[in-house]
Amino acid sequence: MGITHIIKRDFSTKEFHENKIAIAIFKAMNAVGSGTKENAEEMALKVHEVLKKRKELDAEYTPTIEEVQDIVELSLMESKFPQVAKAYILYRNRRTK
Repeated sequence: MGITHIIKRDFSTKEFHENKIAIAIFKAMNAVGSGTKENAEEMALKVHEVLKKRKELDAEYTPTIEEVQDIVELSLMESKFPQVAKAYILYRNRRTK
């Protein structure tokens, strides 16, 4: 049972694409000069695994953009890329404004 949809900030529901997570992580990695595209893809996979575990507990679960971003931040902080987490958080704050 995988994640197929995500709830956007305007509360609309769109298809879930793991590659969008990898792209966002890779942009943060580029901002600090640390990590590769493969590293970003591995981190995105870890995020997707967390989401799938939540879905296993609740078949009706659909993540929000905010939840996904929180999981990305936590995953980056717990990885060998804590400096990327900081760049990701700053980017996220700018996008929110």
